Amino acid sequence: MSRSPVRFFKSVSQRVVFSLEQFSRHEMANHAAAGAYAFLLSAIPAVLVILFVSSRVLGTLDSGLVLGVLDPIIAVFGGREAIASFVSTPLAGFTGAFGVVNLLWAARLFIVSMQRGMRIVYADGAKVNPVRENALTFAVEIILILAIVLIISASQVARAAIGAIHWKPMARLLGLAVSLGLHAFPTLALWLFVFLTYKNVPPVKPRAVNAAIGSAACLVTYTALGALLSLTLNTARYGLLYGILGNLIIGLIKVNFFFWLYFFFAELCHTLENFDSMLFARFHRLAMSDKPAKGLDRTLFSNPARLIRRYAREYSAGETIFEKGDDDRSALYLYEGSVEIGLPPAAGEPGAVLSTVGEGELFGEMAWLLEEPRSARAVAKTDCMVFVLPPEMFERYLAQDAGASRRLVELMAARLKANNERVGRSGER
Repeated sequence: MSRSPVRFFKSVSQRVVFSLEQFSRHEMANHAAAGAYAFLLSAIPAVLVILFVSSRVLGTLDSGLVLGVLDPIIAVFGGREAIASFVSTPLAGFTGAFGVVNLLWAARLFIVSMQRGMRIVYADGAKVNPVRENALTFAVEIILILAIVLIISASQVARAAIGAIHWKPMARLLGLAVSLGLHAFPTLALWLFVFLTYKNVPPVKPRAVNAAIGSAACLVTYTALGALLSLTLNTARYGLLYGILGNLIIGLIKVNFFFWLYFFFAELCHTLENFDSMLFARFHRLAMSDKPAKGLDRTLFSNPARLIRRYAREYSAGETIFEKGDDDRSALYLYEGSVEIGLPPAAGEPGAVLSTVGEGELFGEMAWLLEEPRSARAVAKTDCMVFVLPPEMFERYLAQDAGASRRLVELMAARLKANNERVGRSGER
């Protein structure tokens, strides 16, 4: 059944709000600035390596073709002629193996900044292996450079082949196809790069569909807002203020804007992966608050309709929710009604009620915590509705909500205290 426009808008709004909150909490604007600075230091070395490798692969190099393919990078810094002349100077020969390694080392900063940003997005506190990290950055860098060199080589070969065609209409048609391909290449390459980094760089790999959604949204937003940004930036004014550095400043602004979007949609990918656990965490926190929800919380998060559709189960009064010894590791949240936790009758002895669960409380968490079968039974005292939270969702919930673990410990402590008091009263009798 298709979703209503209101429901769809609410669902999208929830994800955007979560992503914006995470973006702010993680201070990703600072990481965007670091990424832009790293790009500033990395772009020129990368371009020089591409020019050097291309010239060695092809023997001769059409600098105009290369600059056309690399225009999105070179345009940031200006100085096309200076860069194009690199391959024809003795300095190009000096590059050699040692020089190429130095350039690759300088260019790696761009990828390193993205890795560090992704670790923040996914809140990964694991220790970093510097050898593995540097090896990975070099591998990614070399793959990107070789891919661009391949495109340049294929384009030059295609143009040479087209030039040999004597039938002019066919030559013009093929030339148009190559030109369109070169114009589309930067956009397609950017989308592929963003998709691959969203999919493979995070310490916890998201699903391909979420990485594809995030990268497509990033590219569309950057294209639309980037065009608007270009219209609003006064190039002449920056040129007047900064002289020859005007183009560099404008380029840096655009790159910084891209990284803002890049990390925001990385947060969106993370939200898509963990949406249900984030939604439950927000709803649970609101439900436990003494104050009524206001503003966005009341509009977007006070009604757990999605959680009810996906995780709710209804039980009649007297119905068993789980038995002692069950292998299920799910945690449960009582949305409506009342539940009794107790021990079933055994060896001629009557069963015992250990505690009563009220609305808004978690129960059944010990099986998840201890990774053991259920240690008690749960029976619906009244008609009730229960959210059954899968183990992986419950674990994400505890990891994402700073107060969730504390609330869980407090709940377990309260239950332990109540059981101790019950045992004490039984001993007195």
